[in-house]
Amino acid sequence: MENRWSSWYIMEACYKQGGTMRGMQKIWPGFLIILITGVCAAQAPDLVGNWTGNTTGYFDADGAYNLLENDSIILAVTEQNDRLFTGSITYTREGEEIVEDFAGAIGADNKTLYIAESKGYGFGTIISEDEIELIYLEDGEKVVAIDKLHRIKA
Repeated sequence: MENRWSSWYIMEACYKQGGTMRGMQKIWPGFLIILITGVCAAQAPDLVGNWTGNTTGYFDADGAYNLLENDSIILAVTEQNDRLFTGSITYTREGEEIVEDFAGAIGADNKTLYIAESKGYGFGTIISEDEIELIYLEDGEKVVAIDKLHRIKA
């Protein structure tokens, strides 16, 4: 059985339409619409701006893990170039406000996030245009946290 999208099948269909050129003229607009729609759908989501939310996790304290609940966190994405982005993250650890720079990437699915900070890595999901969830892992000090962030609307 002939594949419906093989070049022979398309040429035969065009010929049956009353000639190769006239048949191709009918098919090309459909191909162009598919191509344009595909290109637009592949555009990376815009993350530039400020995001705020809470972080909950465990951190190592002298061999025991302490629970950290609902601490504030701010993610500032200052620059984005297609699927790559950079900025800073502000959080509190043991009563001290810490600001760290980071670099990140959006996965090919336009939903998955990968972030490298100075001490650890974040893996996340873009839940919606204004909501992100990150899971942060840090070696050495043994920290794990879940960050739920919402875009701050201007």
